[in-house]
This record gives sequence, C-alpha cells and structure tokens, in this order.
Amino acid sequence: MEKPPKMNARDLIAQPLTLPCGLVLPNRLVKCPMQETLAVEPFYDPPIDKFENLYAQWAAADYGLIITGQVQIDIRYLSIKGDVVCHEHALEEPHFSKWKRWAEISQANGTPCIVQLAHPGRMSPAGAGNRPADMMPICPSSVPVKLGDTWLDKMLRSRYKALQKVLGTPRACTLKDIDDVVAGWVHGARVAKEAGFAGCQLHGAHGFLLSQFLSPYTNQRTDDYGGSPEKRLTLLKRLVREIRAVCPPPYCLSVKLNSADYMANGGLSQEEGLEQVRWLVECGMVDFVEISGGNAEQTSSKLHSRSAPPCRGEHVDALPDSFGAKTIDKAPTMSASTRIREAYFTEFAEKVQAMQSSVPIQLSGGFRSRTGMADAIDSGVCQLIGLGRTAVLDPDIPRAILLNASVPDAAAFAQSHIVRGQWFANLIPVKVVGSGLAIQFFYYNMRRLGNGLRSSPTASIPFVVFESVLETVRSGLVSSLGRVLQGMPLARAGEGD
Repeated sequence: MEKPPKMNARDLIAQPLTLPCGLVLPNRLVKCPMQETLAVEPFYDPPIDKFENLYAQWAAADYGLIITGQVQIDIRYLSIKGDVVCHEHALEEPHFSKWKRWAEISQANGTPCIVQLAHPGRMSPAGAGNRPADMMPICPSSVPVKLGDTWLDKMLRSRYKALQKVLGTPRACTLKDIDDVVAGWVHGARVAKEAGFAGCQLHGAHGFLLSQFLSPYTNQRTDDYGGSPEKRLTLLKRLVREIRAVCPPPYCLSVKLNSADYMANGGLSQEEGLEQVRWLVECGMVDFVEISGGNAEQTSSKLHSRSAPPCRGEHVDALPDSFGAKTIDKAPTMSASTRIREAYFTEFAEKVQAMQSSVPIQLSGGFRSRTGMADAIDSGVCQLIGLGRTAVLDPDIPRAILLNASVPDAAAFAQSHIVRGQWFANLIPVKVVGSGLAIQFFYYNMRRLGNGLRSSPTASIPFVVFESVLETVRSGLVSSLGRVLQGMPLARAGEGD
C-alpha cells in the first residue's frame, strides 16, 4: 500500500490537539507565560484597561493556547511590582468582574486560555509586595540569593547593607507557611475556573518557590518536604492532588518544570528533573508539562546567555546567546535524515519522550522558524511549541506568518530579538540585577502593547532603564501632588458631591 504523503511544515504545527482533560487546542502554538508588569496597587487586580489591548492582540493571533503571565498567589510576595495577584478577595466584587473580563478578552476568538499561578519565594525583593519592610521572603530552607561573585559584588555587600536587603536571606518555611501556599494555589485555581478560564498552570521553574522545593540547592529540609528526591516532590504532589479535587476535568491542569536549574554545586540534576516529570506524566491528573530551565540567580541558564559551562547533560553549543546574537536570516529546510533542533532543551525533551507517555510535552525557548517547530513535532520531541519573547515582538506571528499558507517555509520565521545596549547591563556588578536588564526590554514592550502601541524591537537597555526611571519620577510626582490636593479644603469638599 502506498504511504500517505508526509505533512508539510505548516500542516504539522496547524494540527489540533486534544488534551487528556478533553480540552481541544486548535493548533500546536502556545503563547508562553510572561510577566506583563502592568497591575497596580493596592490590589494588583487584572488591569483590564491594558489587557483590552495586550490580550486582545494575542486572542486574535490564532494561537492554539494562551498561558497568561504570572499571577502571584500571595499579595505579600511579588517577584516584581506590577504582577497580577490572586488575593483573598478575588472572588468578591469589584475584583471578580475584572477576572471574568480578562477571561473573556483572552478567549474572545476561540483560543483557550489558562492562568499561570506562581509564588516567587526567596526571589521576592524588598518593596515587591504588601508586607512590612522587615518581613523576609520565604524559601524551603534559609538559603540566600547570591547577588554575584566578583570582588566588586563582595565589596558592595560588605559596605552596603541595603543591597543585601534587596533579596537578603529568606526565612525557612514553617509547616503553616506550606499549608498557606497550598491554600493560595488552590484558591488561584478556583478563581481561574470560576472566572471562565480553561485551566491553570503551576509555575515550577526559574527559581520560584515551587522549583525551590524541587531543587536540593534551596531545599535542605529533613522533614516530609525535603531530604530526598521523593520528598522534594511532596509539595508538587500535594498541589496537583488538591487542585484536581476542586477543579476536575474538563478543567486543564498544567505544570511548568525545569530540566535543570544550572547551579554549579548542589542544584537540580537532569536525572532528578526527569523523575519529577515522570511522576507528572504518570499520575493521571496533569494535562501537559511545559519544559524550561534555569533560574534568575544563575546566568548560565537559558534565561540569559552563553556565559558559563553547561550543566550535566547539555552541550556547550546548546547554550546560545539568547539576547545579543542574530538568530537566522533564512529558515532551515526540513530533512528526514537531519533534525533541526532549534529548541534549547531538546535533549531533555527526548529523554522525556522515551517514557512513552500520552501526556503532551510543551517545549519552550529557542524556536524561531516554522520548519524548526514542525521538525520538533514531527520527530516526537514535543507536541506543543512555546513562544515567549517572539509573542512580544510579533504578537500576531501565528496568523501572520507561521500558519499563513501564503508565506513560504524559507520566510516563515520570527525576527531576531537582539537586545541592544547590553554593555550597560555588563556595567552592573550585581549579577541578578545586571543580567535581568535584558528581560526589562520585553517588559517595556509588553507595556507598550498594553498602552495600544506597537513593540519597539530597536529599543536599547539604557533607553528602557531611562524610561523606567522617568516613569517612576512621574508617578512619584503625581502621587505627591495627589496627597497635597487631598489635604486641601476644596478637594475634601468635592468628595461628597
């Protein structure tokens, strides 16, 4: 019998996918979760005036699935000021109507949307969250964030105590703290369900609290939540089970995990990361797993660039300079004999697929071309393609390019996201701060999209920093002027009119 013709690249990524919960995704392209940094005090509710612009663009772009930016589950601990928060009053008015409207905007064109729920743990800096100045962030164990290793970092730490207080030494979680964060995640899942979202994703990567429990570097506990690979999984298992108890199918439950955390000593190995994925794909409660890697503290991760030796199981050439180098001018050609292997975590994903699970795997990071994405799906490396920074610079790339049959394969690729002015970041001695400046470029562009403007791919880091400082000054002046006016008799008289 003659074999059916092989699917072309566009048709491969355009295939629908039915998740174990029954949710049908119209294609294989997923808008990855990113922090929009658009929410405002005091409640950090979904900023609908901004999301009417930002999420409406993604909703109209023909993604197969949209995952929201991070939603923090505890208003005391934000990873950056501007995170949306699912606080204790989120199901009450006037807050809940904003959640429902967010779900409507995101799914207006038929693409399902799920909410990423997160807790930064020890990565919550001073001033990010509604907590007293002397309240330290939490972590499985009291492991401080290393701000840097150079002589200048050490000098600054010794001379300026305020610098240490930016992140400082976290407080080890008590059992009550753990119960509270579980309750927060379950509450977040329920809010997403009641608001009309298709599900939620638990953020267990990039050095946030859940990944802190999963890594031996930050989890040095000797109780039921640490001390062995199995016990380090306890919190994740508890979250999956308790969320499923209140949000059964067809509600979609996803987990985002690290392939490794790229810490030089004592971090999460790929072997332990694989066993964590194994539990998720075999437990029968998770609908897909997103694979990423690294954390903000370690700049050898894919969150930054090629600046240190790879972790175990990764080749040096798998560590691209993700901010400073042009990616491609022409899309590669698919070949049955040679795989394209665009994604950063392909080797780890191949090991996951050897488990022969029916649970789909989403691979995020490094995809640039239609053929590269199609090749990953055709080879069985993954079933879903995650697009993050690309979705900021080219919000409509699925509809306009990747799924557009009139665009030939050779021209179907994302623009390079070269971040200009990285010399400025290199001047910052504190590693966690300096390396994070390139990410600010994408925060800046999401704010532009939220304000109804186009992304600005040519913006440089110095310009973005200057704009941020200027906006902070403006906000401070407006706030101060408001307080002055509030104290004037005319302002008080007008309040009752």
